Amino acid sequence: MSDAAEQKNKRVIREFTRIFKNEHNVDGVNHLFDKNFVHHFRAPLPSGFEGLRQVGIMMNGAFPDVVVKEEDLVASGDRVVERSSAVATHKGSMMGEKPTNKRVAWSEIHIYLFKDGKVCEHWAEIAMMELLQQIGVLPELIQAGGAHGQQAAG
Repeated sequence: MSDAAEQKNKRVIREFTRIFKNEHNVDGVNHLFDKNFVHHFRAPLPSGFEGLRQVGIMMNGAFPDVVVKEEDLVASGDRVVERSSAVATHKGSMMGEKPTNKRVAWSEIHIYLFKDGKVCEHWAEIAMMELLQQIGVLPELIQAGGAHGQQAAG
């Protein structure tokens, strides 16, 4: 794949991040995705673009002011890897947890596969455990010595 094609694929991901993640417009990115798009989320979600759309709706509902910042964007052949960080305020329900109005932060790594200039497949690793601990869905783990914001048992 040419460098020009790799740069074009990176522009597609930057457009996706801007519209879907930062402008919270889950319906404004259909043109960036192949009609046979496949996501690899572990949660029980509909297949295709609708599954990705539902993830966006859930995250935007729980964190309506989320801002995602690109930390790294690397293109190689027909793949683009994005490492990003997100900050937001927990203002909506998530996994049954009432809004806490806490400021939260998490990291994400995404791999996008391209076909004919469109995203045809997507994998995501989102620091959900860290996020869920910040909003109280999961307890924080106690580390040896009572590390970072945690109380030692006793």
